[in-house]
Amino acid sequence: MIGLTPHKKEICLIGGGHSHITAIKKLKRRPLPGVRVTLISNEALTPYSGMLPGLIAGHYTFEDCHIDLQKLCRWANVRFIRSEVQRIDPVAKKIYCHGYSHQYYDLLSIDIGSQPALYDIKGAIAYGCSIKPINQFLQDWQQWLKTASVSNCSKRVVVIGSGAAGIEILLAMHYKLCNTTSIQADFTLIGASQNILNSYNKRVQAFFKHYLDTLGITVISGKRVISIDRHQLTLEGGTTLNYDFSVWTIHAGAQNWPEASGLECDKGFIRVDQYLRSISHPDIFAVGDCAAFTPWPLPKAGVYAVRQGSVLTNNIIAALEKRPLLAFKPQKRFLSLLTTGNRHAVAAWGPLFASGKWVWLWKNYIDRAFIAHFNPHKPIVASKNSQNNDSELL
Repeated sequence: MIGLTPHKKEICLIGGGHSHITAIKKLKRRPLPGVRVTLISNEALTPYSGMLPGLIAGHYTFEDCHIDLQKLCRWANVRFIRSEVQRIDPVAKKIYCHGYSHQYYDLLSIDIGSQPALYDIKGAIAYGCSIKPINQFLQDWQQWLKTASVSNCSKRVVVIGSGAAGIEILLAMHYKLCNTTSIQADFTLIGASQNILNSYNKRVQAFFKHYLDTLGITVISGKRVISIDRHQLTLEGGTTLNYDFSVWTIHAGAQNWPEASGLECDKGFIRVDQYLRSISHPDIFAVGDCAAFTPWPLPKAGVYAVRQGSVLTNNIIAALEKRPLLAFKPQKRFLSLLTTGNRHAVAAWGPLFASGKWVWLWKNYIDRAFIAHFNPHKPIVASKNSQNNDSELL
């Protein structure tokens, strides 16, 4: 058993996602006498996904884009356990982690994110690089760069998924290869939807369609990948495509253990009410991408996770104090800032659209402030890479 102290109430947070790090910061300002808060995460450094394209492109360092969970917890007087959760027993209120016996909880919150839904695609678990977990993808990307840099042959890079993540990752890789390496590569983007960025307004779609065309990137729309092996993938209709490096950025899938543990789920995502509580177990909360918000469907977006963190904190305290809980009210629209590989970006809010270097500088400021907010031991310092002048214009 992991350091059980029966005289205390135990609040356990599984996963170091945006909602939980927000809750940790807020709980620091509201100490709870007789309550111990524990964060369980399989990673001590959690990446900020919004800065991943900039890291791939070379605009940021690894440290720029990561939050040190261990130091955050130490600062906030939260116990940190680095381990991977295998299952929970919601009846006995126990968490079972790799390498440990179990951890008891009085209240539990789960914020474990999502991952590309690969189980229905033949070979997808074994071949290609999933964008999540992010740190594993970064290792795979760096290893491929090392291997590709010693070859004189032109490479074929394929990104599967034509949403925001797929396009930003593709453009970041393209910028990296074209501007900081000698690697020659052809790029292909594959999407199941007829339009790229299907959830964005027409001006955003047109902008990126034109930009991809300008860079000579092949776009295949309205086709699903049905199978993949070591160097070839197959599309609906039987068309095959050879590749040297492929990335999965398709729609989100859930981790297996919450449903296997007996929580009520929707396709693996934990069903929660307006208070972010599990429909089946009211002493369990779920937030971020791993949750299925039952009042109405929500897209998987970090902006919701950050706002859920404040509601989660309120409701954890309210549950302990036997007070009414606060309903989460998601905003109808939110600002999206999409990068283009170089130090330019696009802003979208509903039907509105803007682009330019100033958008990238705005996003850079927001992202760095976010990281600094959750790395309280570090000041906001711009990296040398982000201070370089960039003469490329769209």
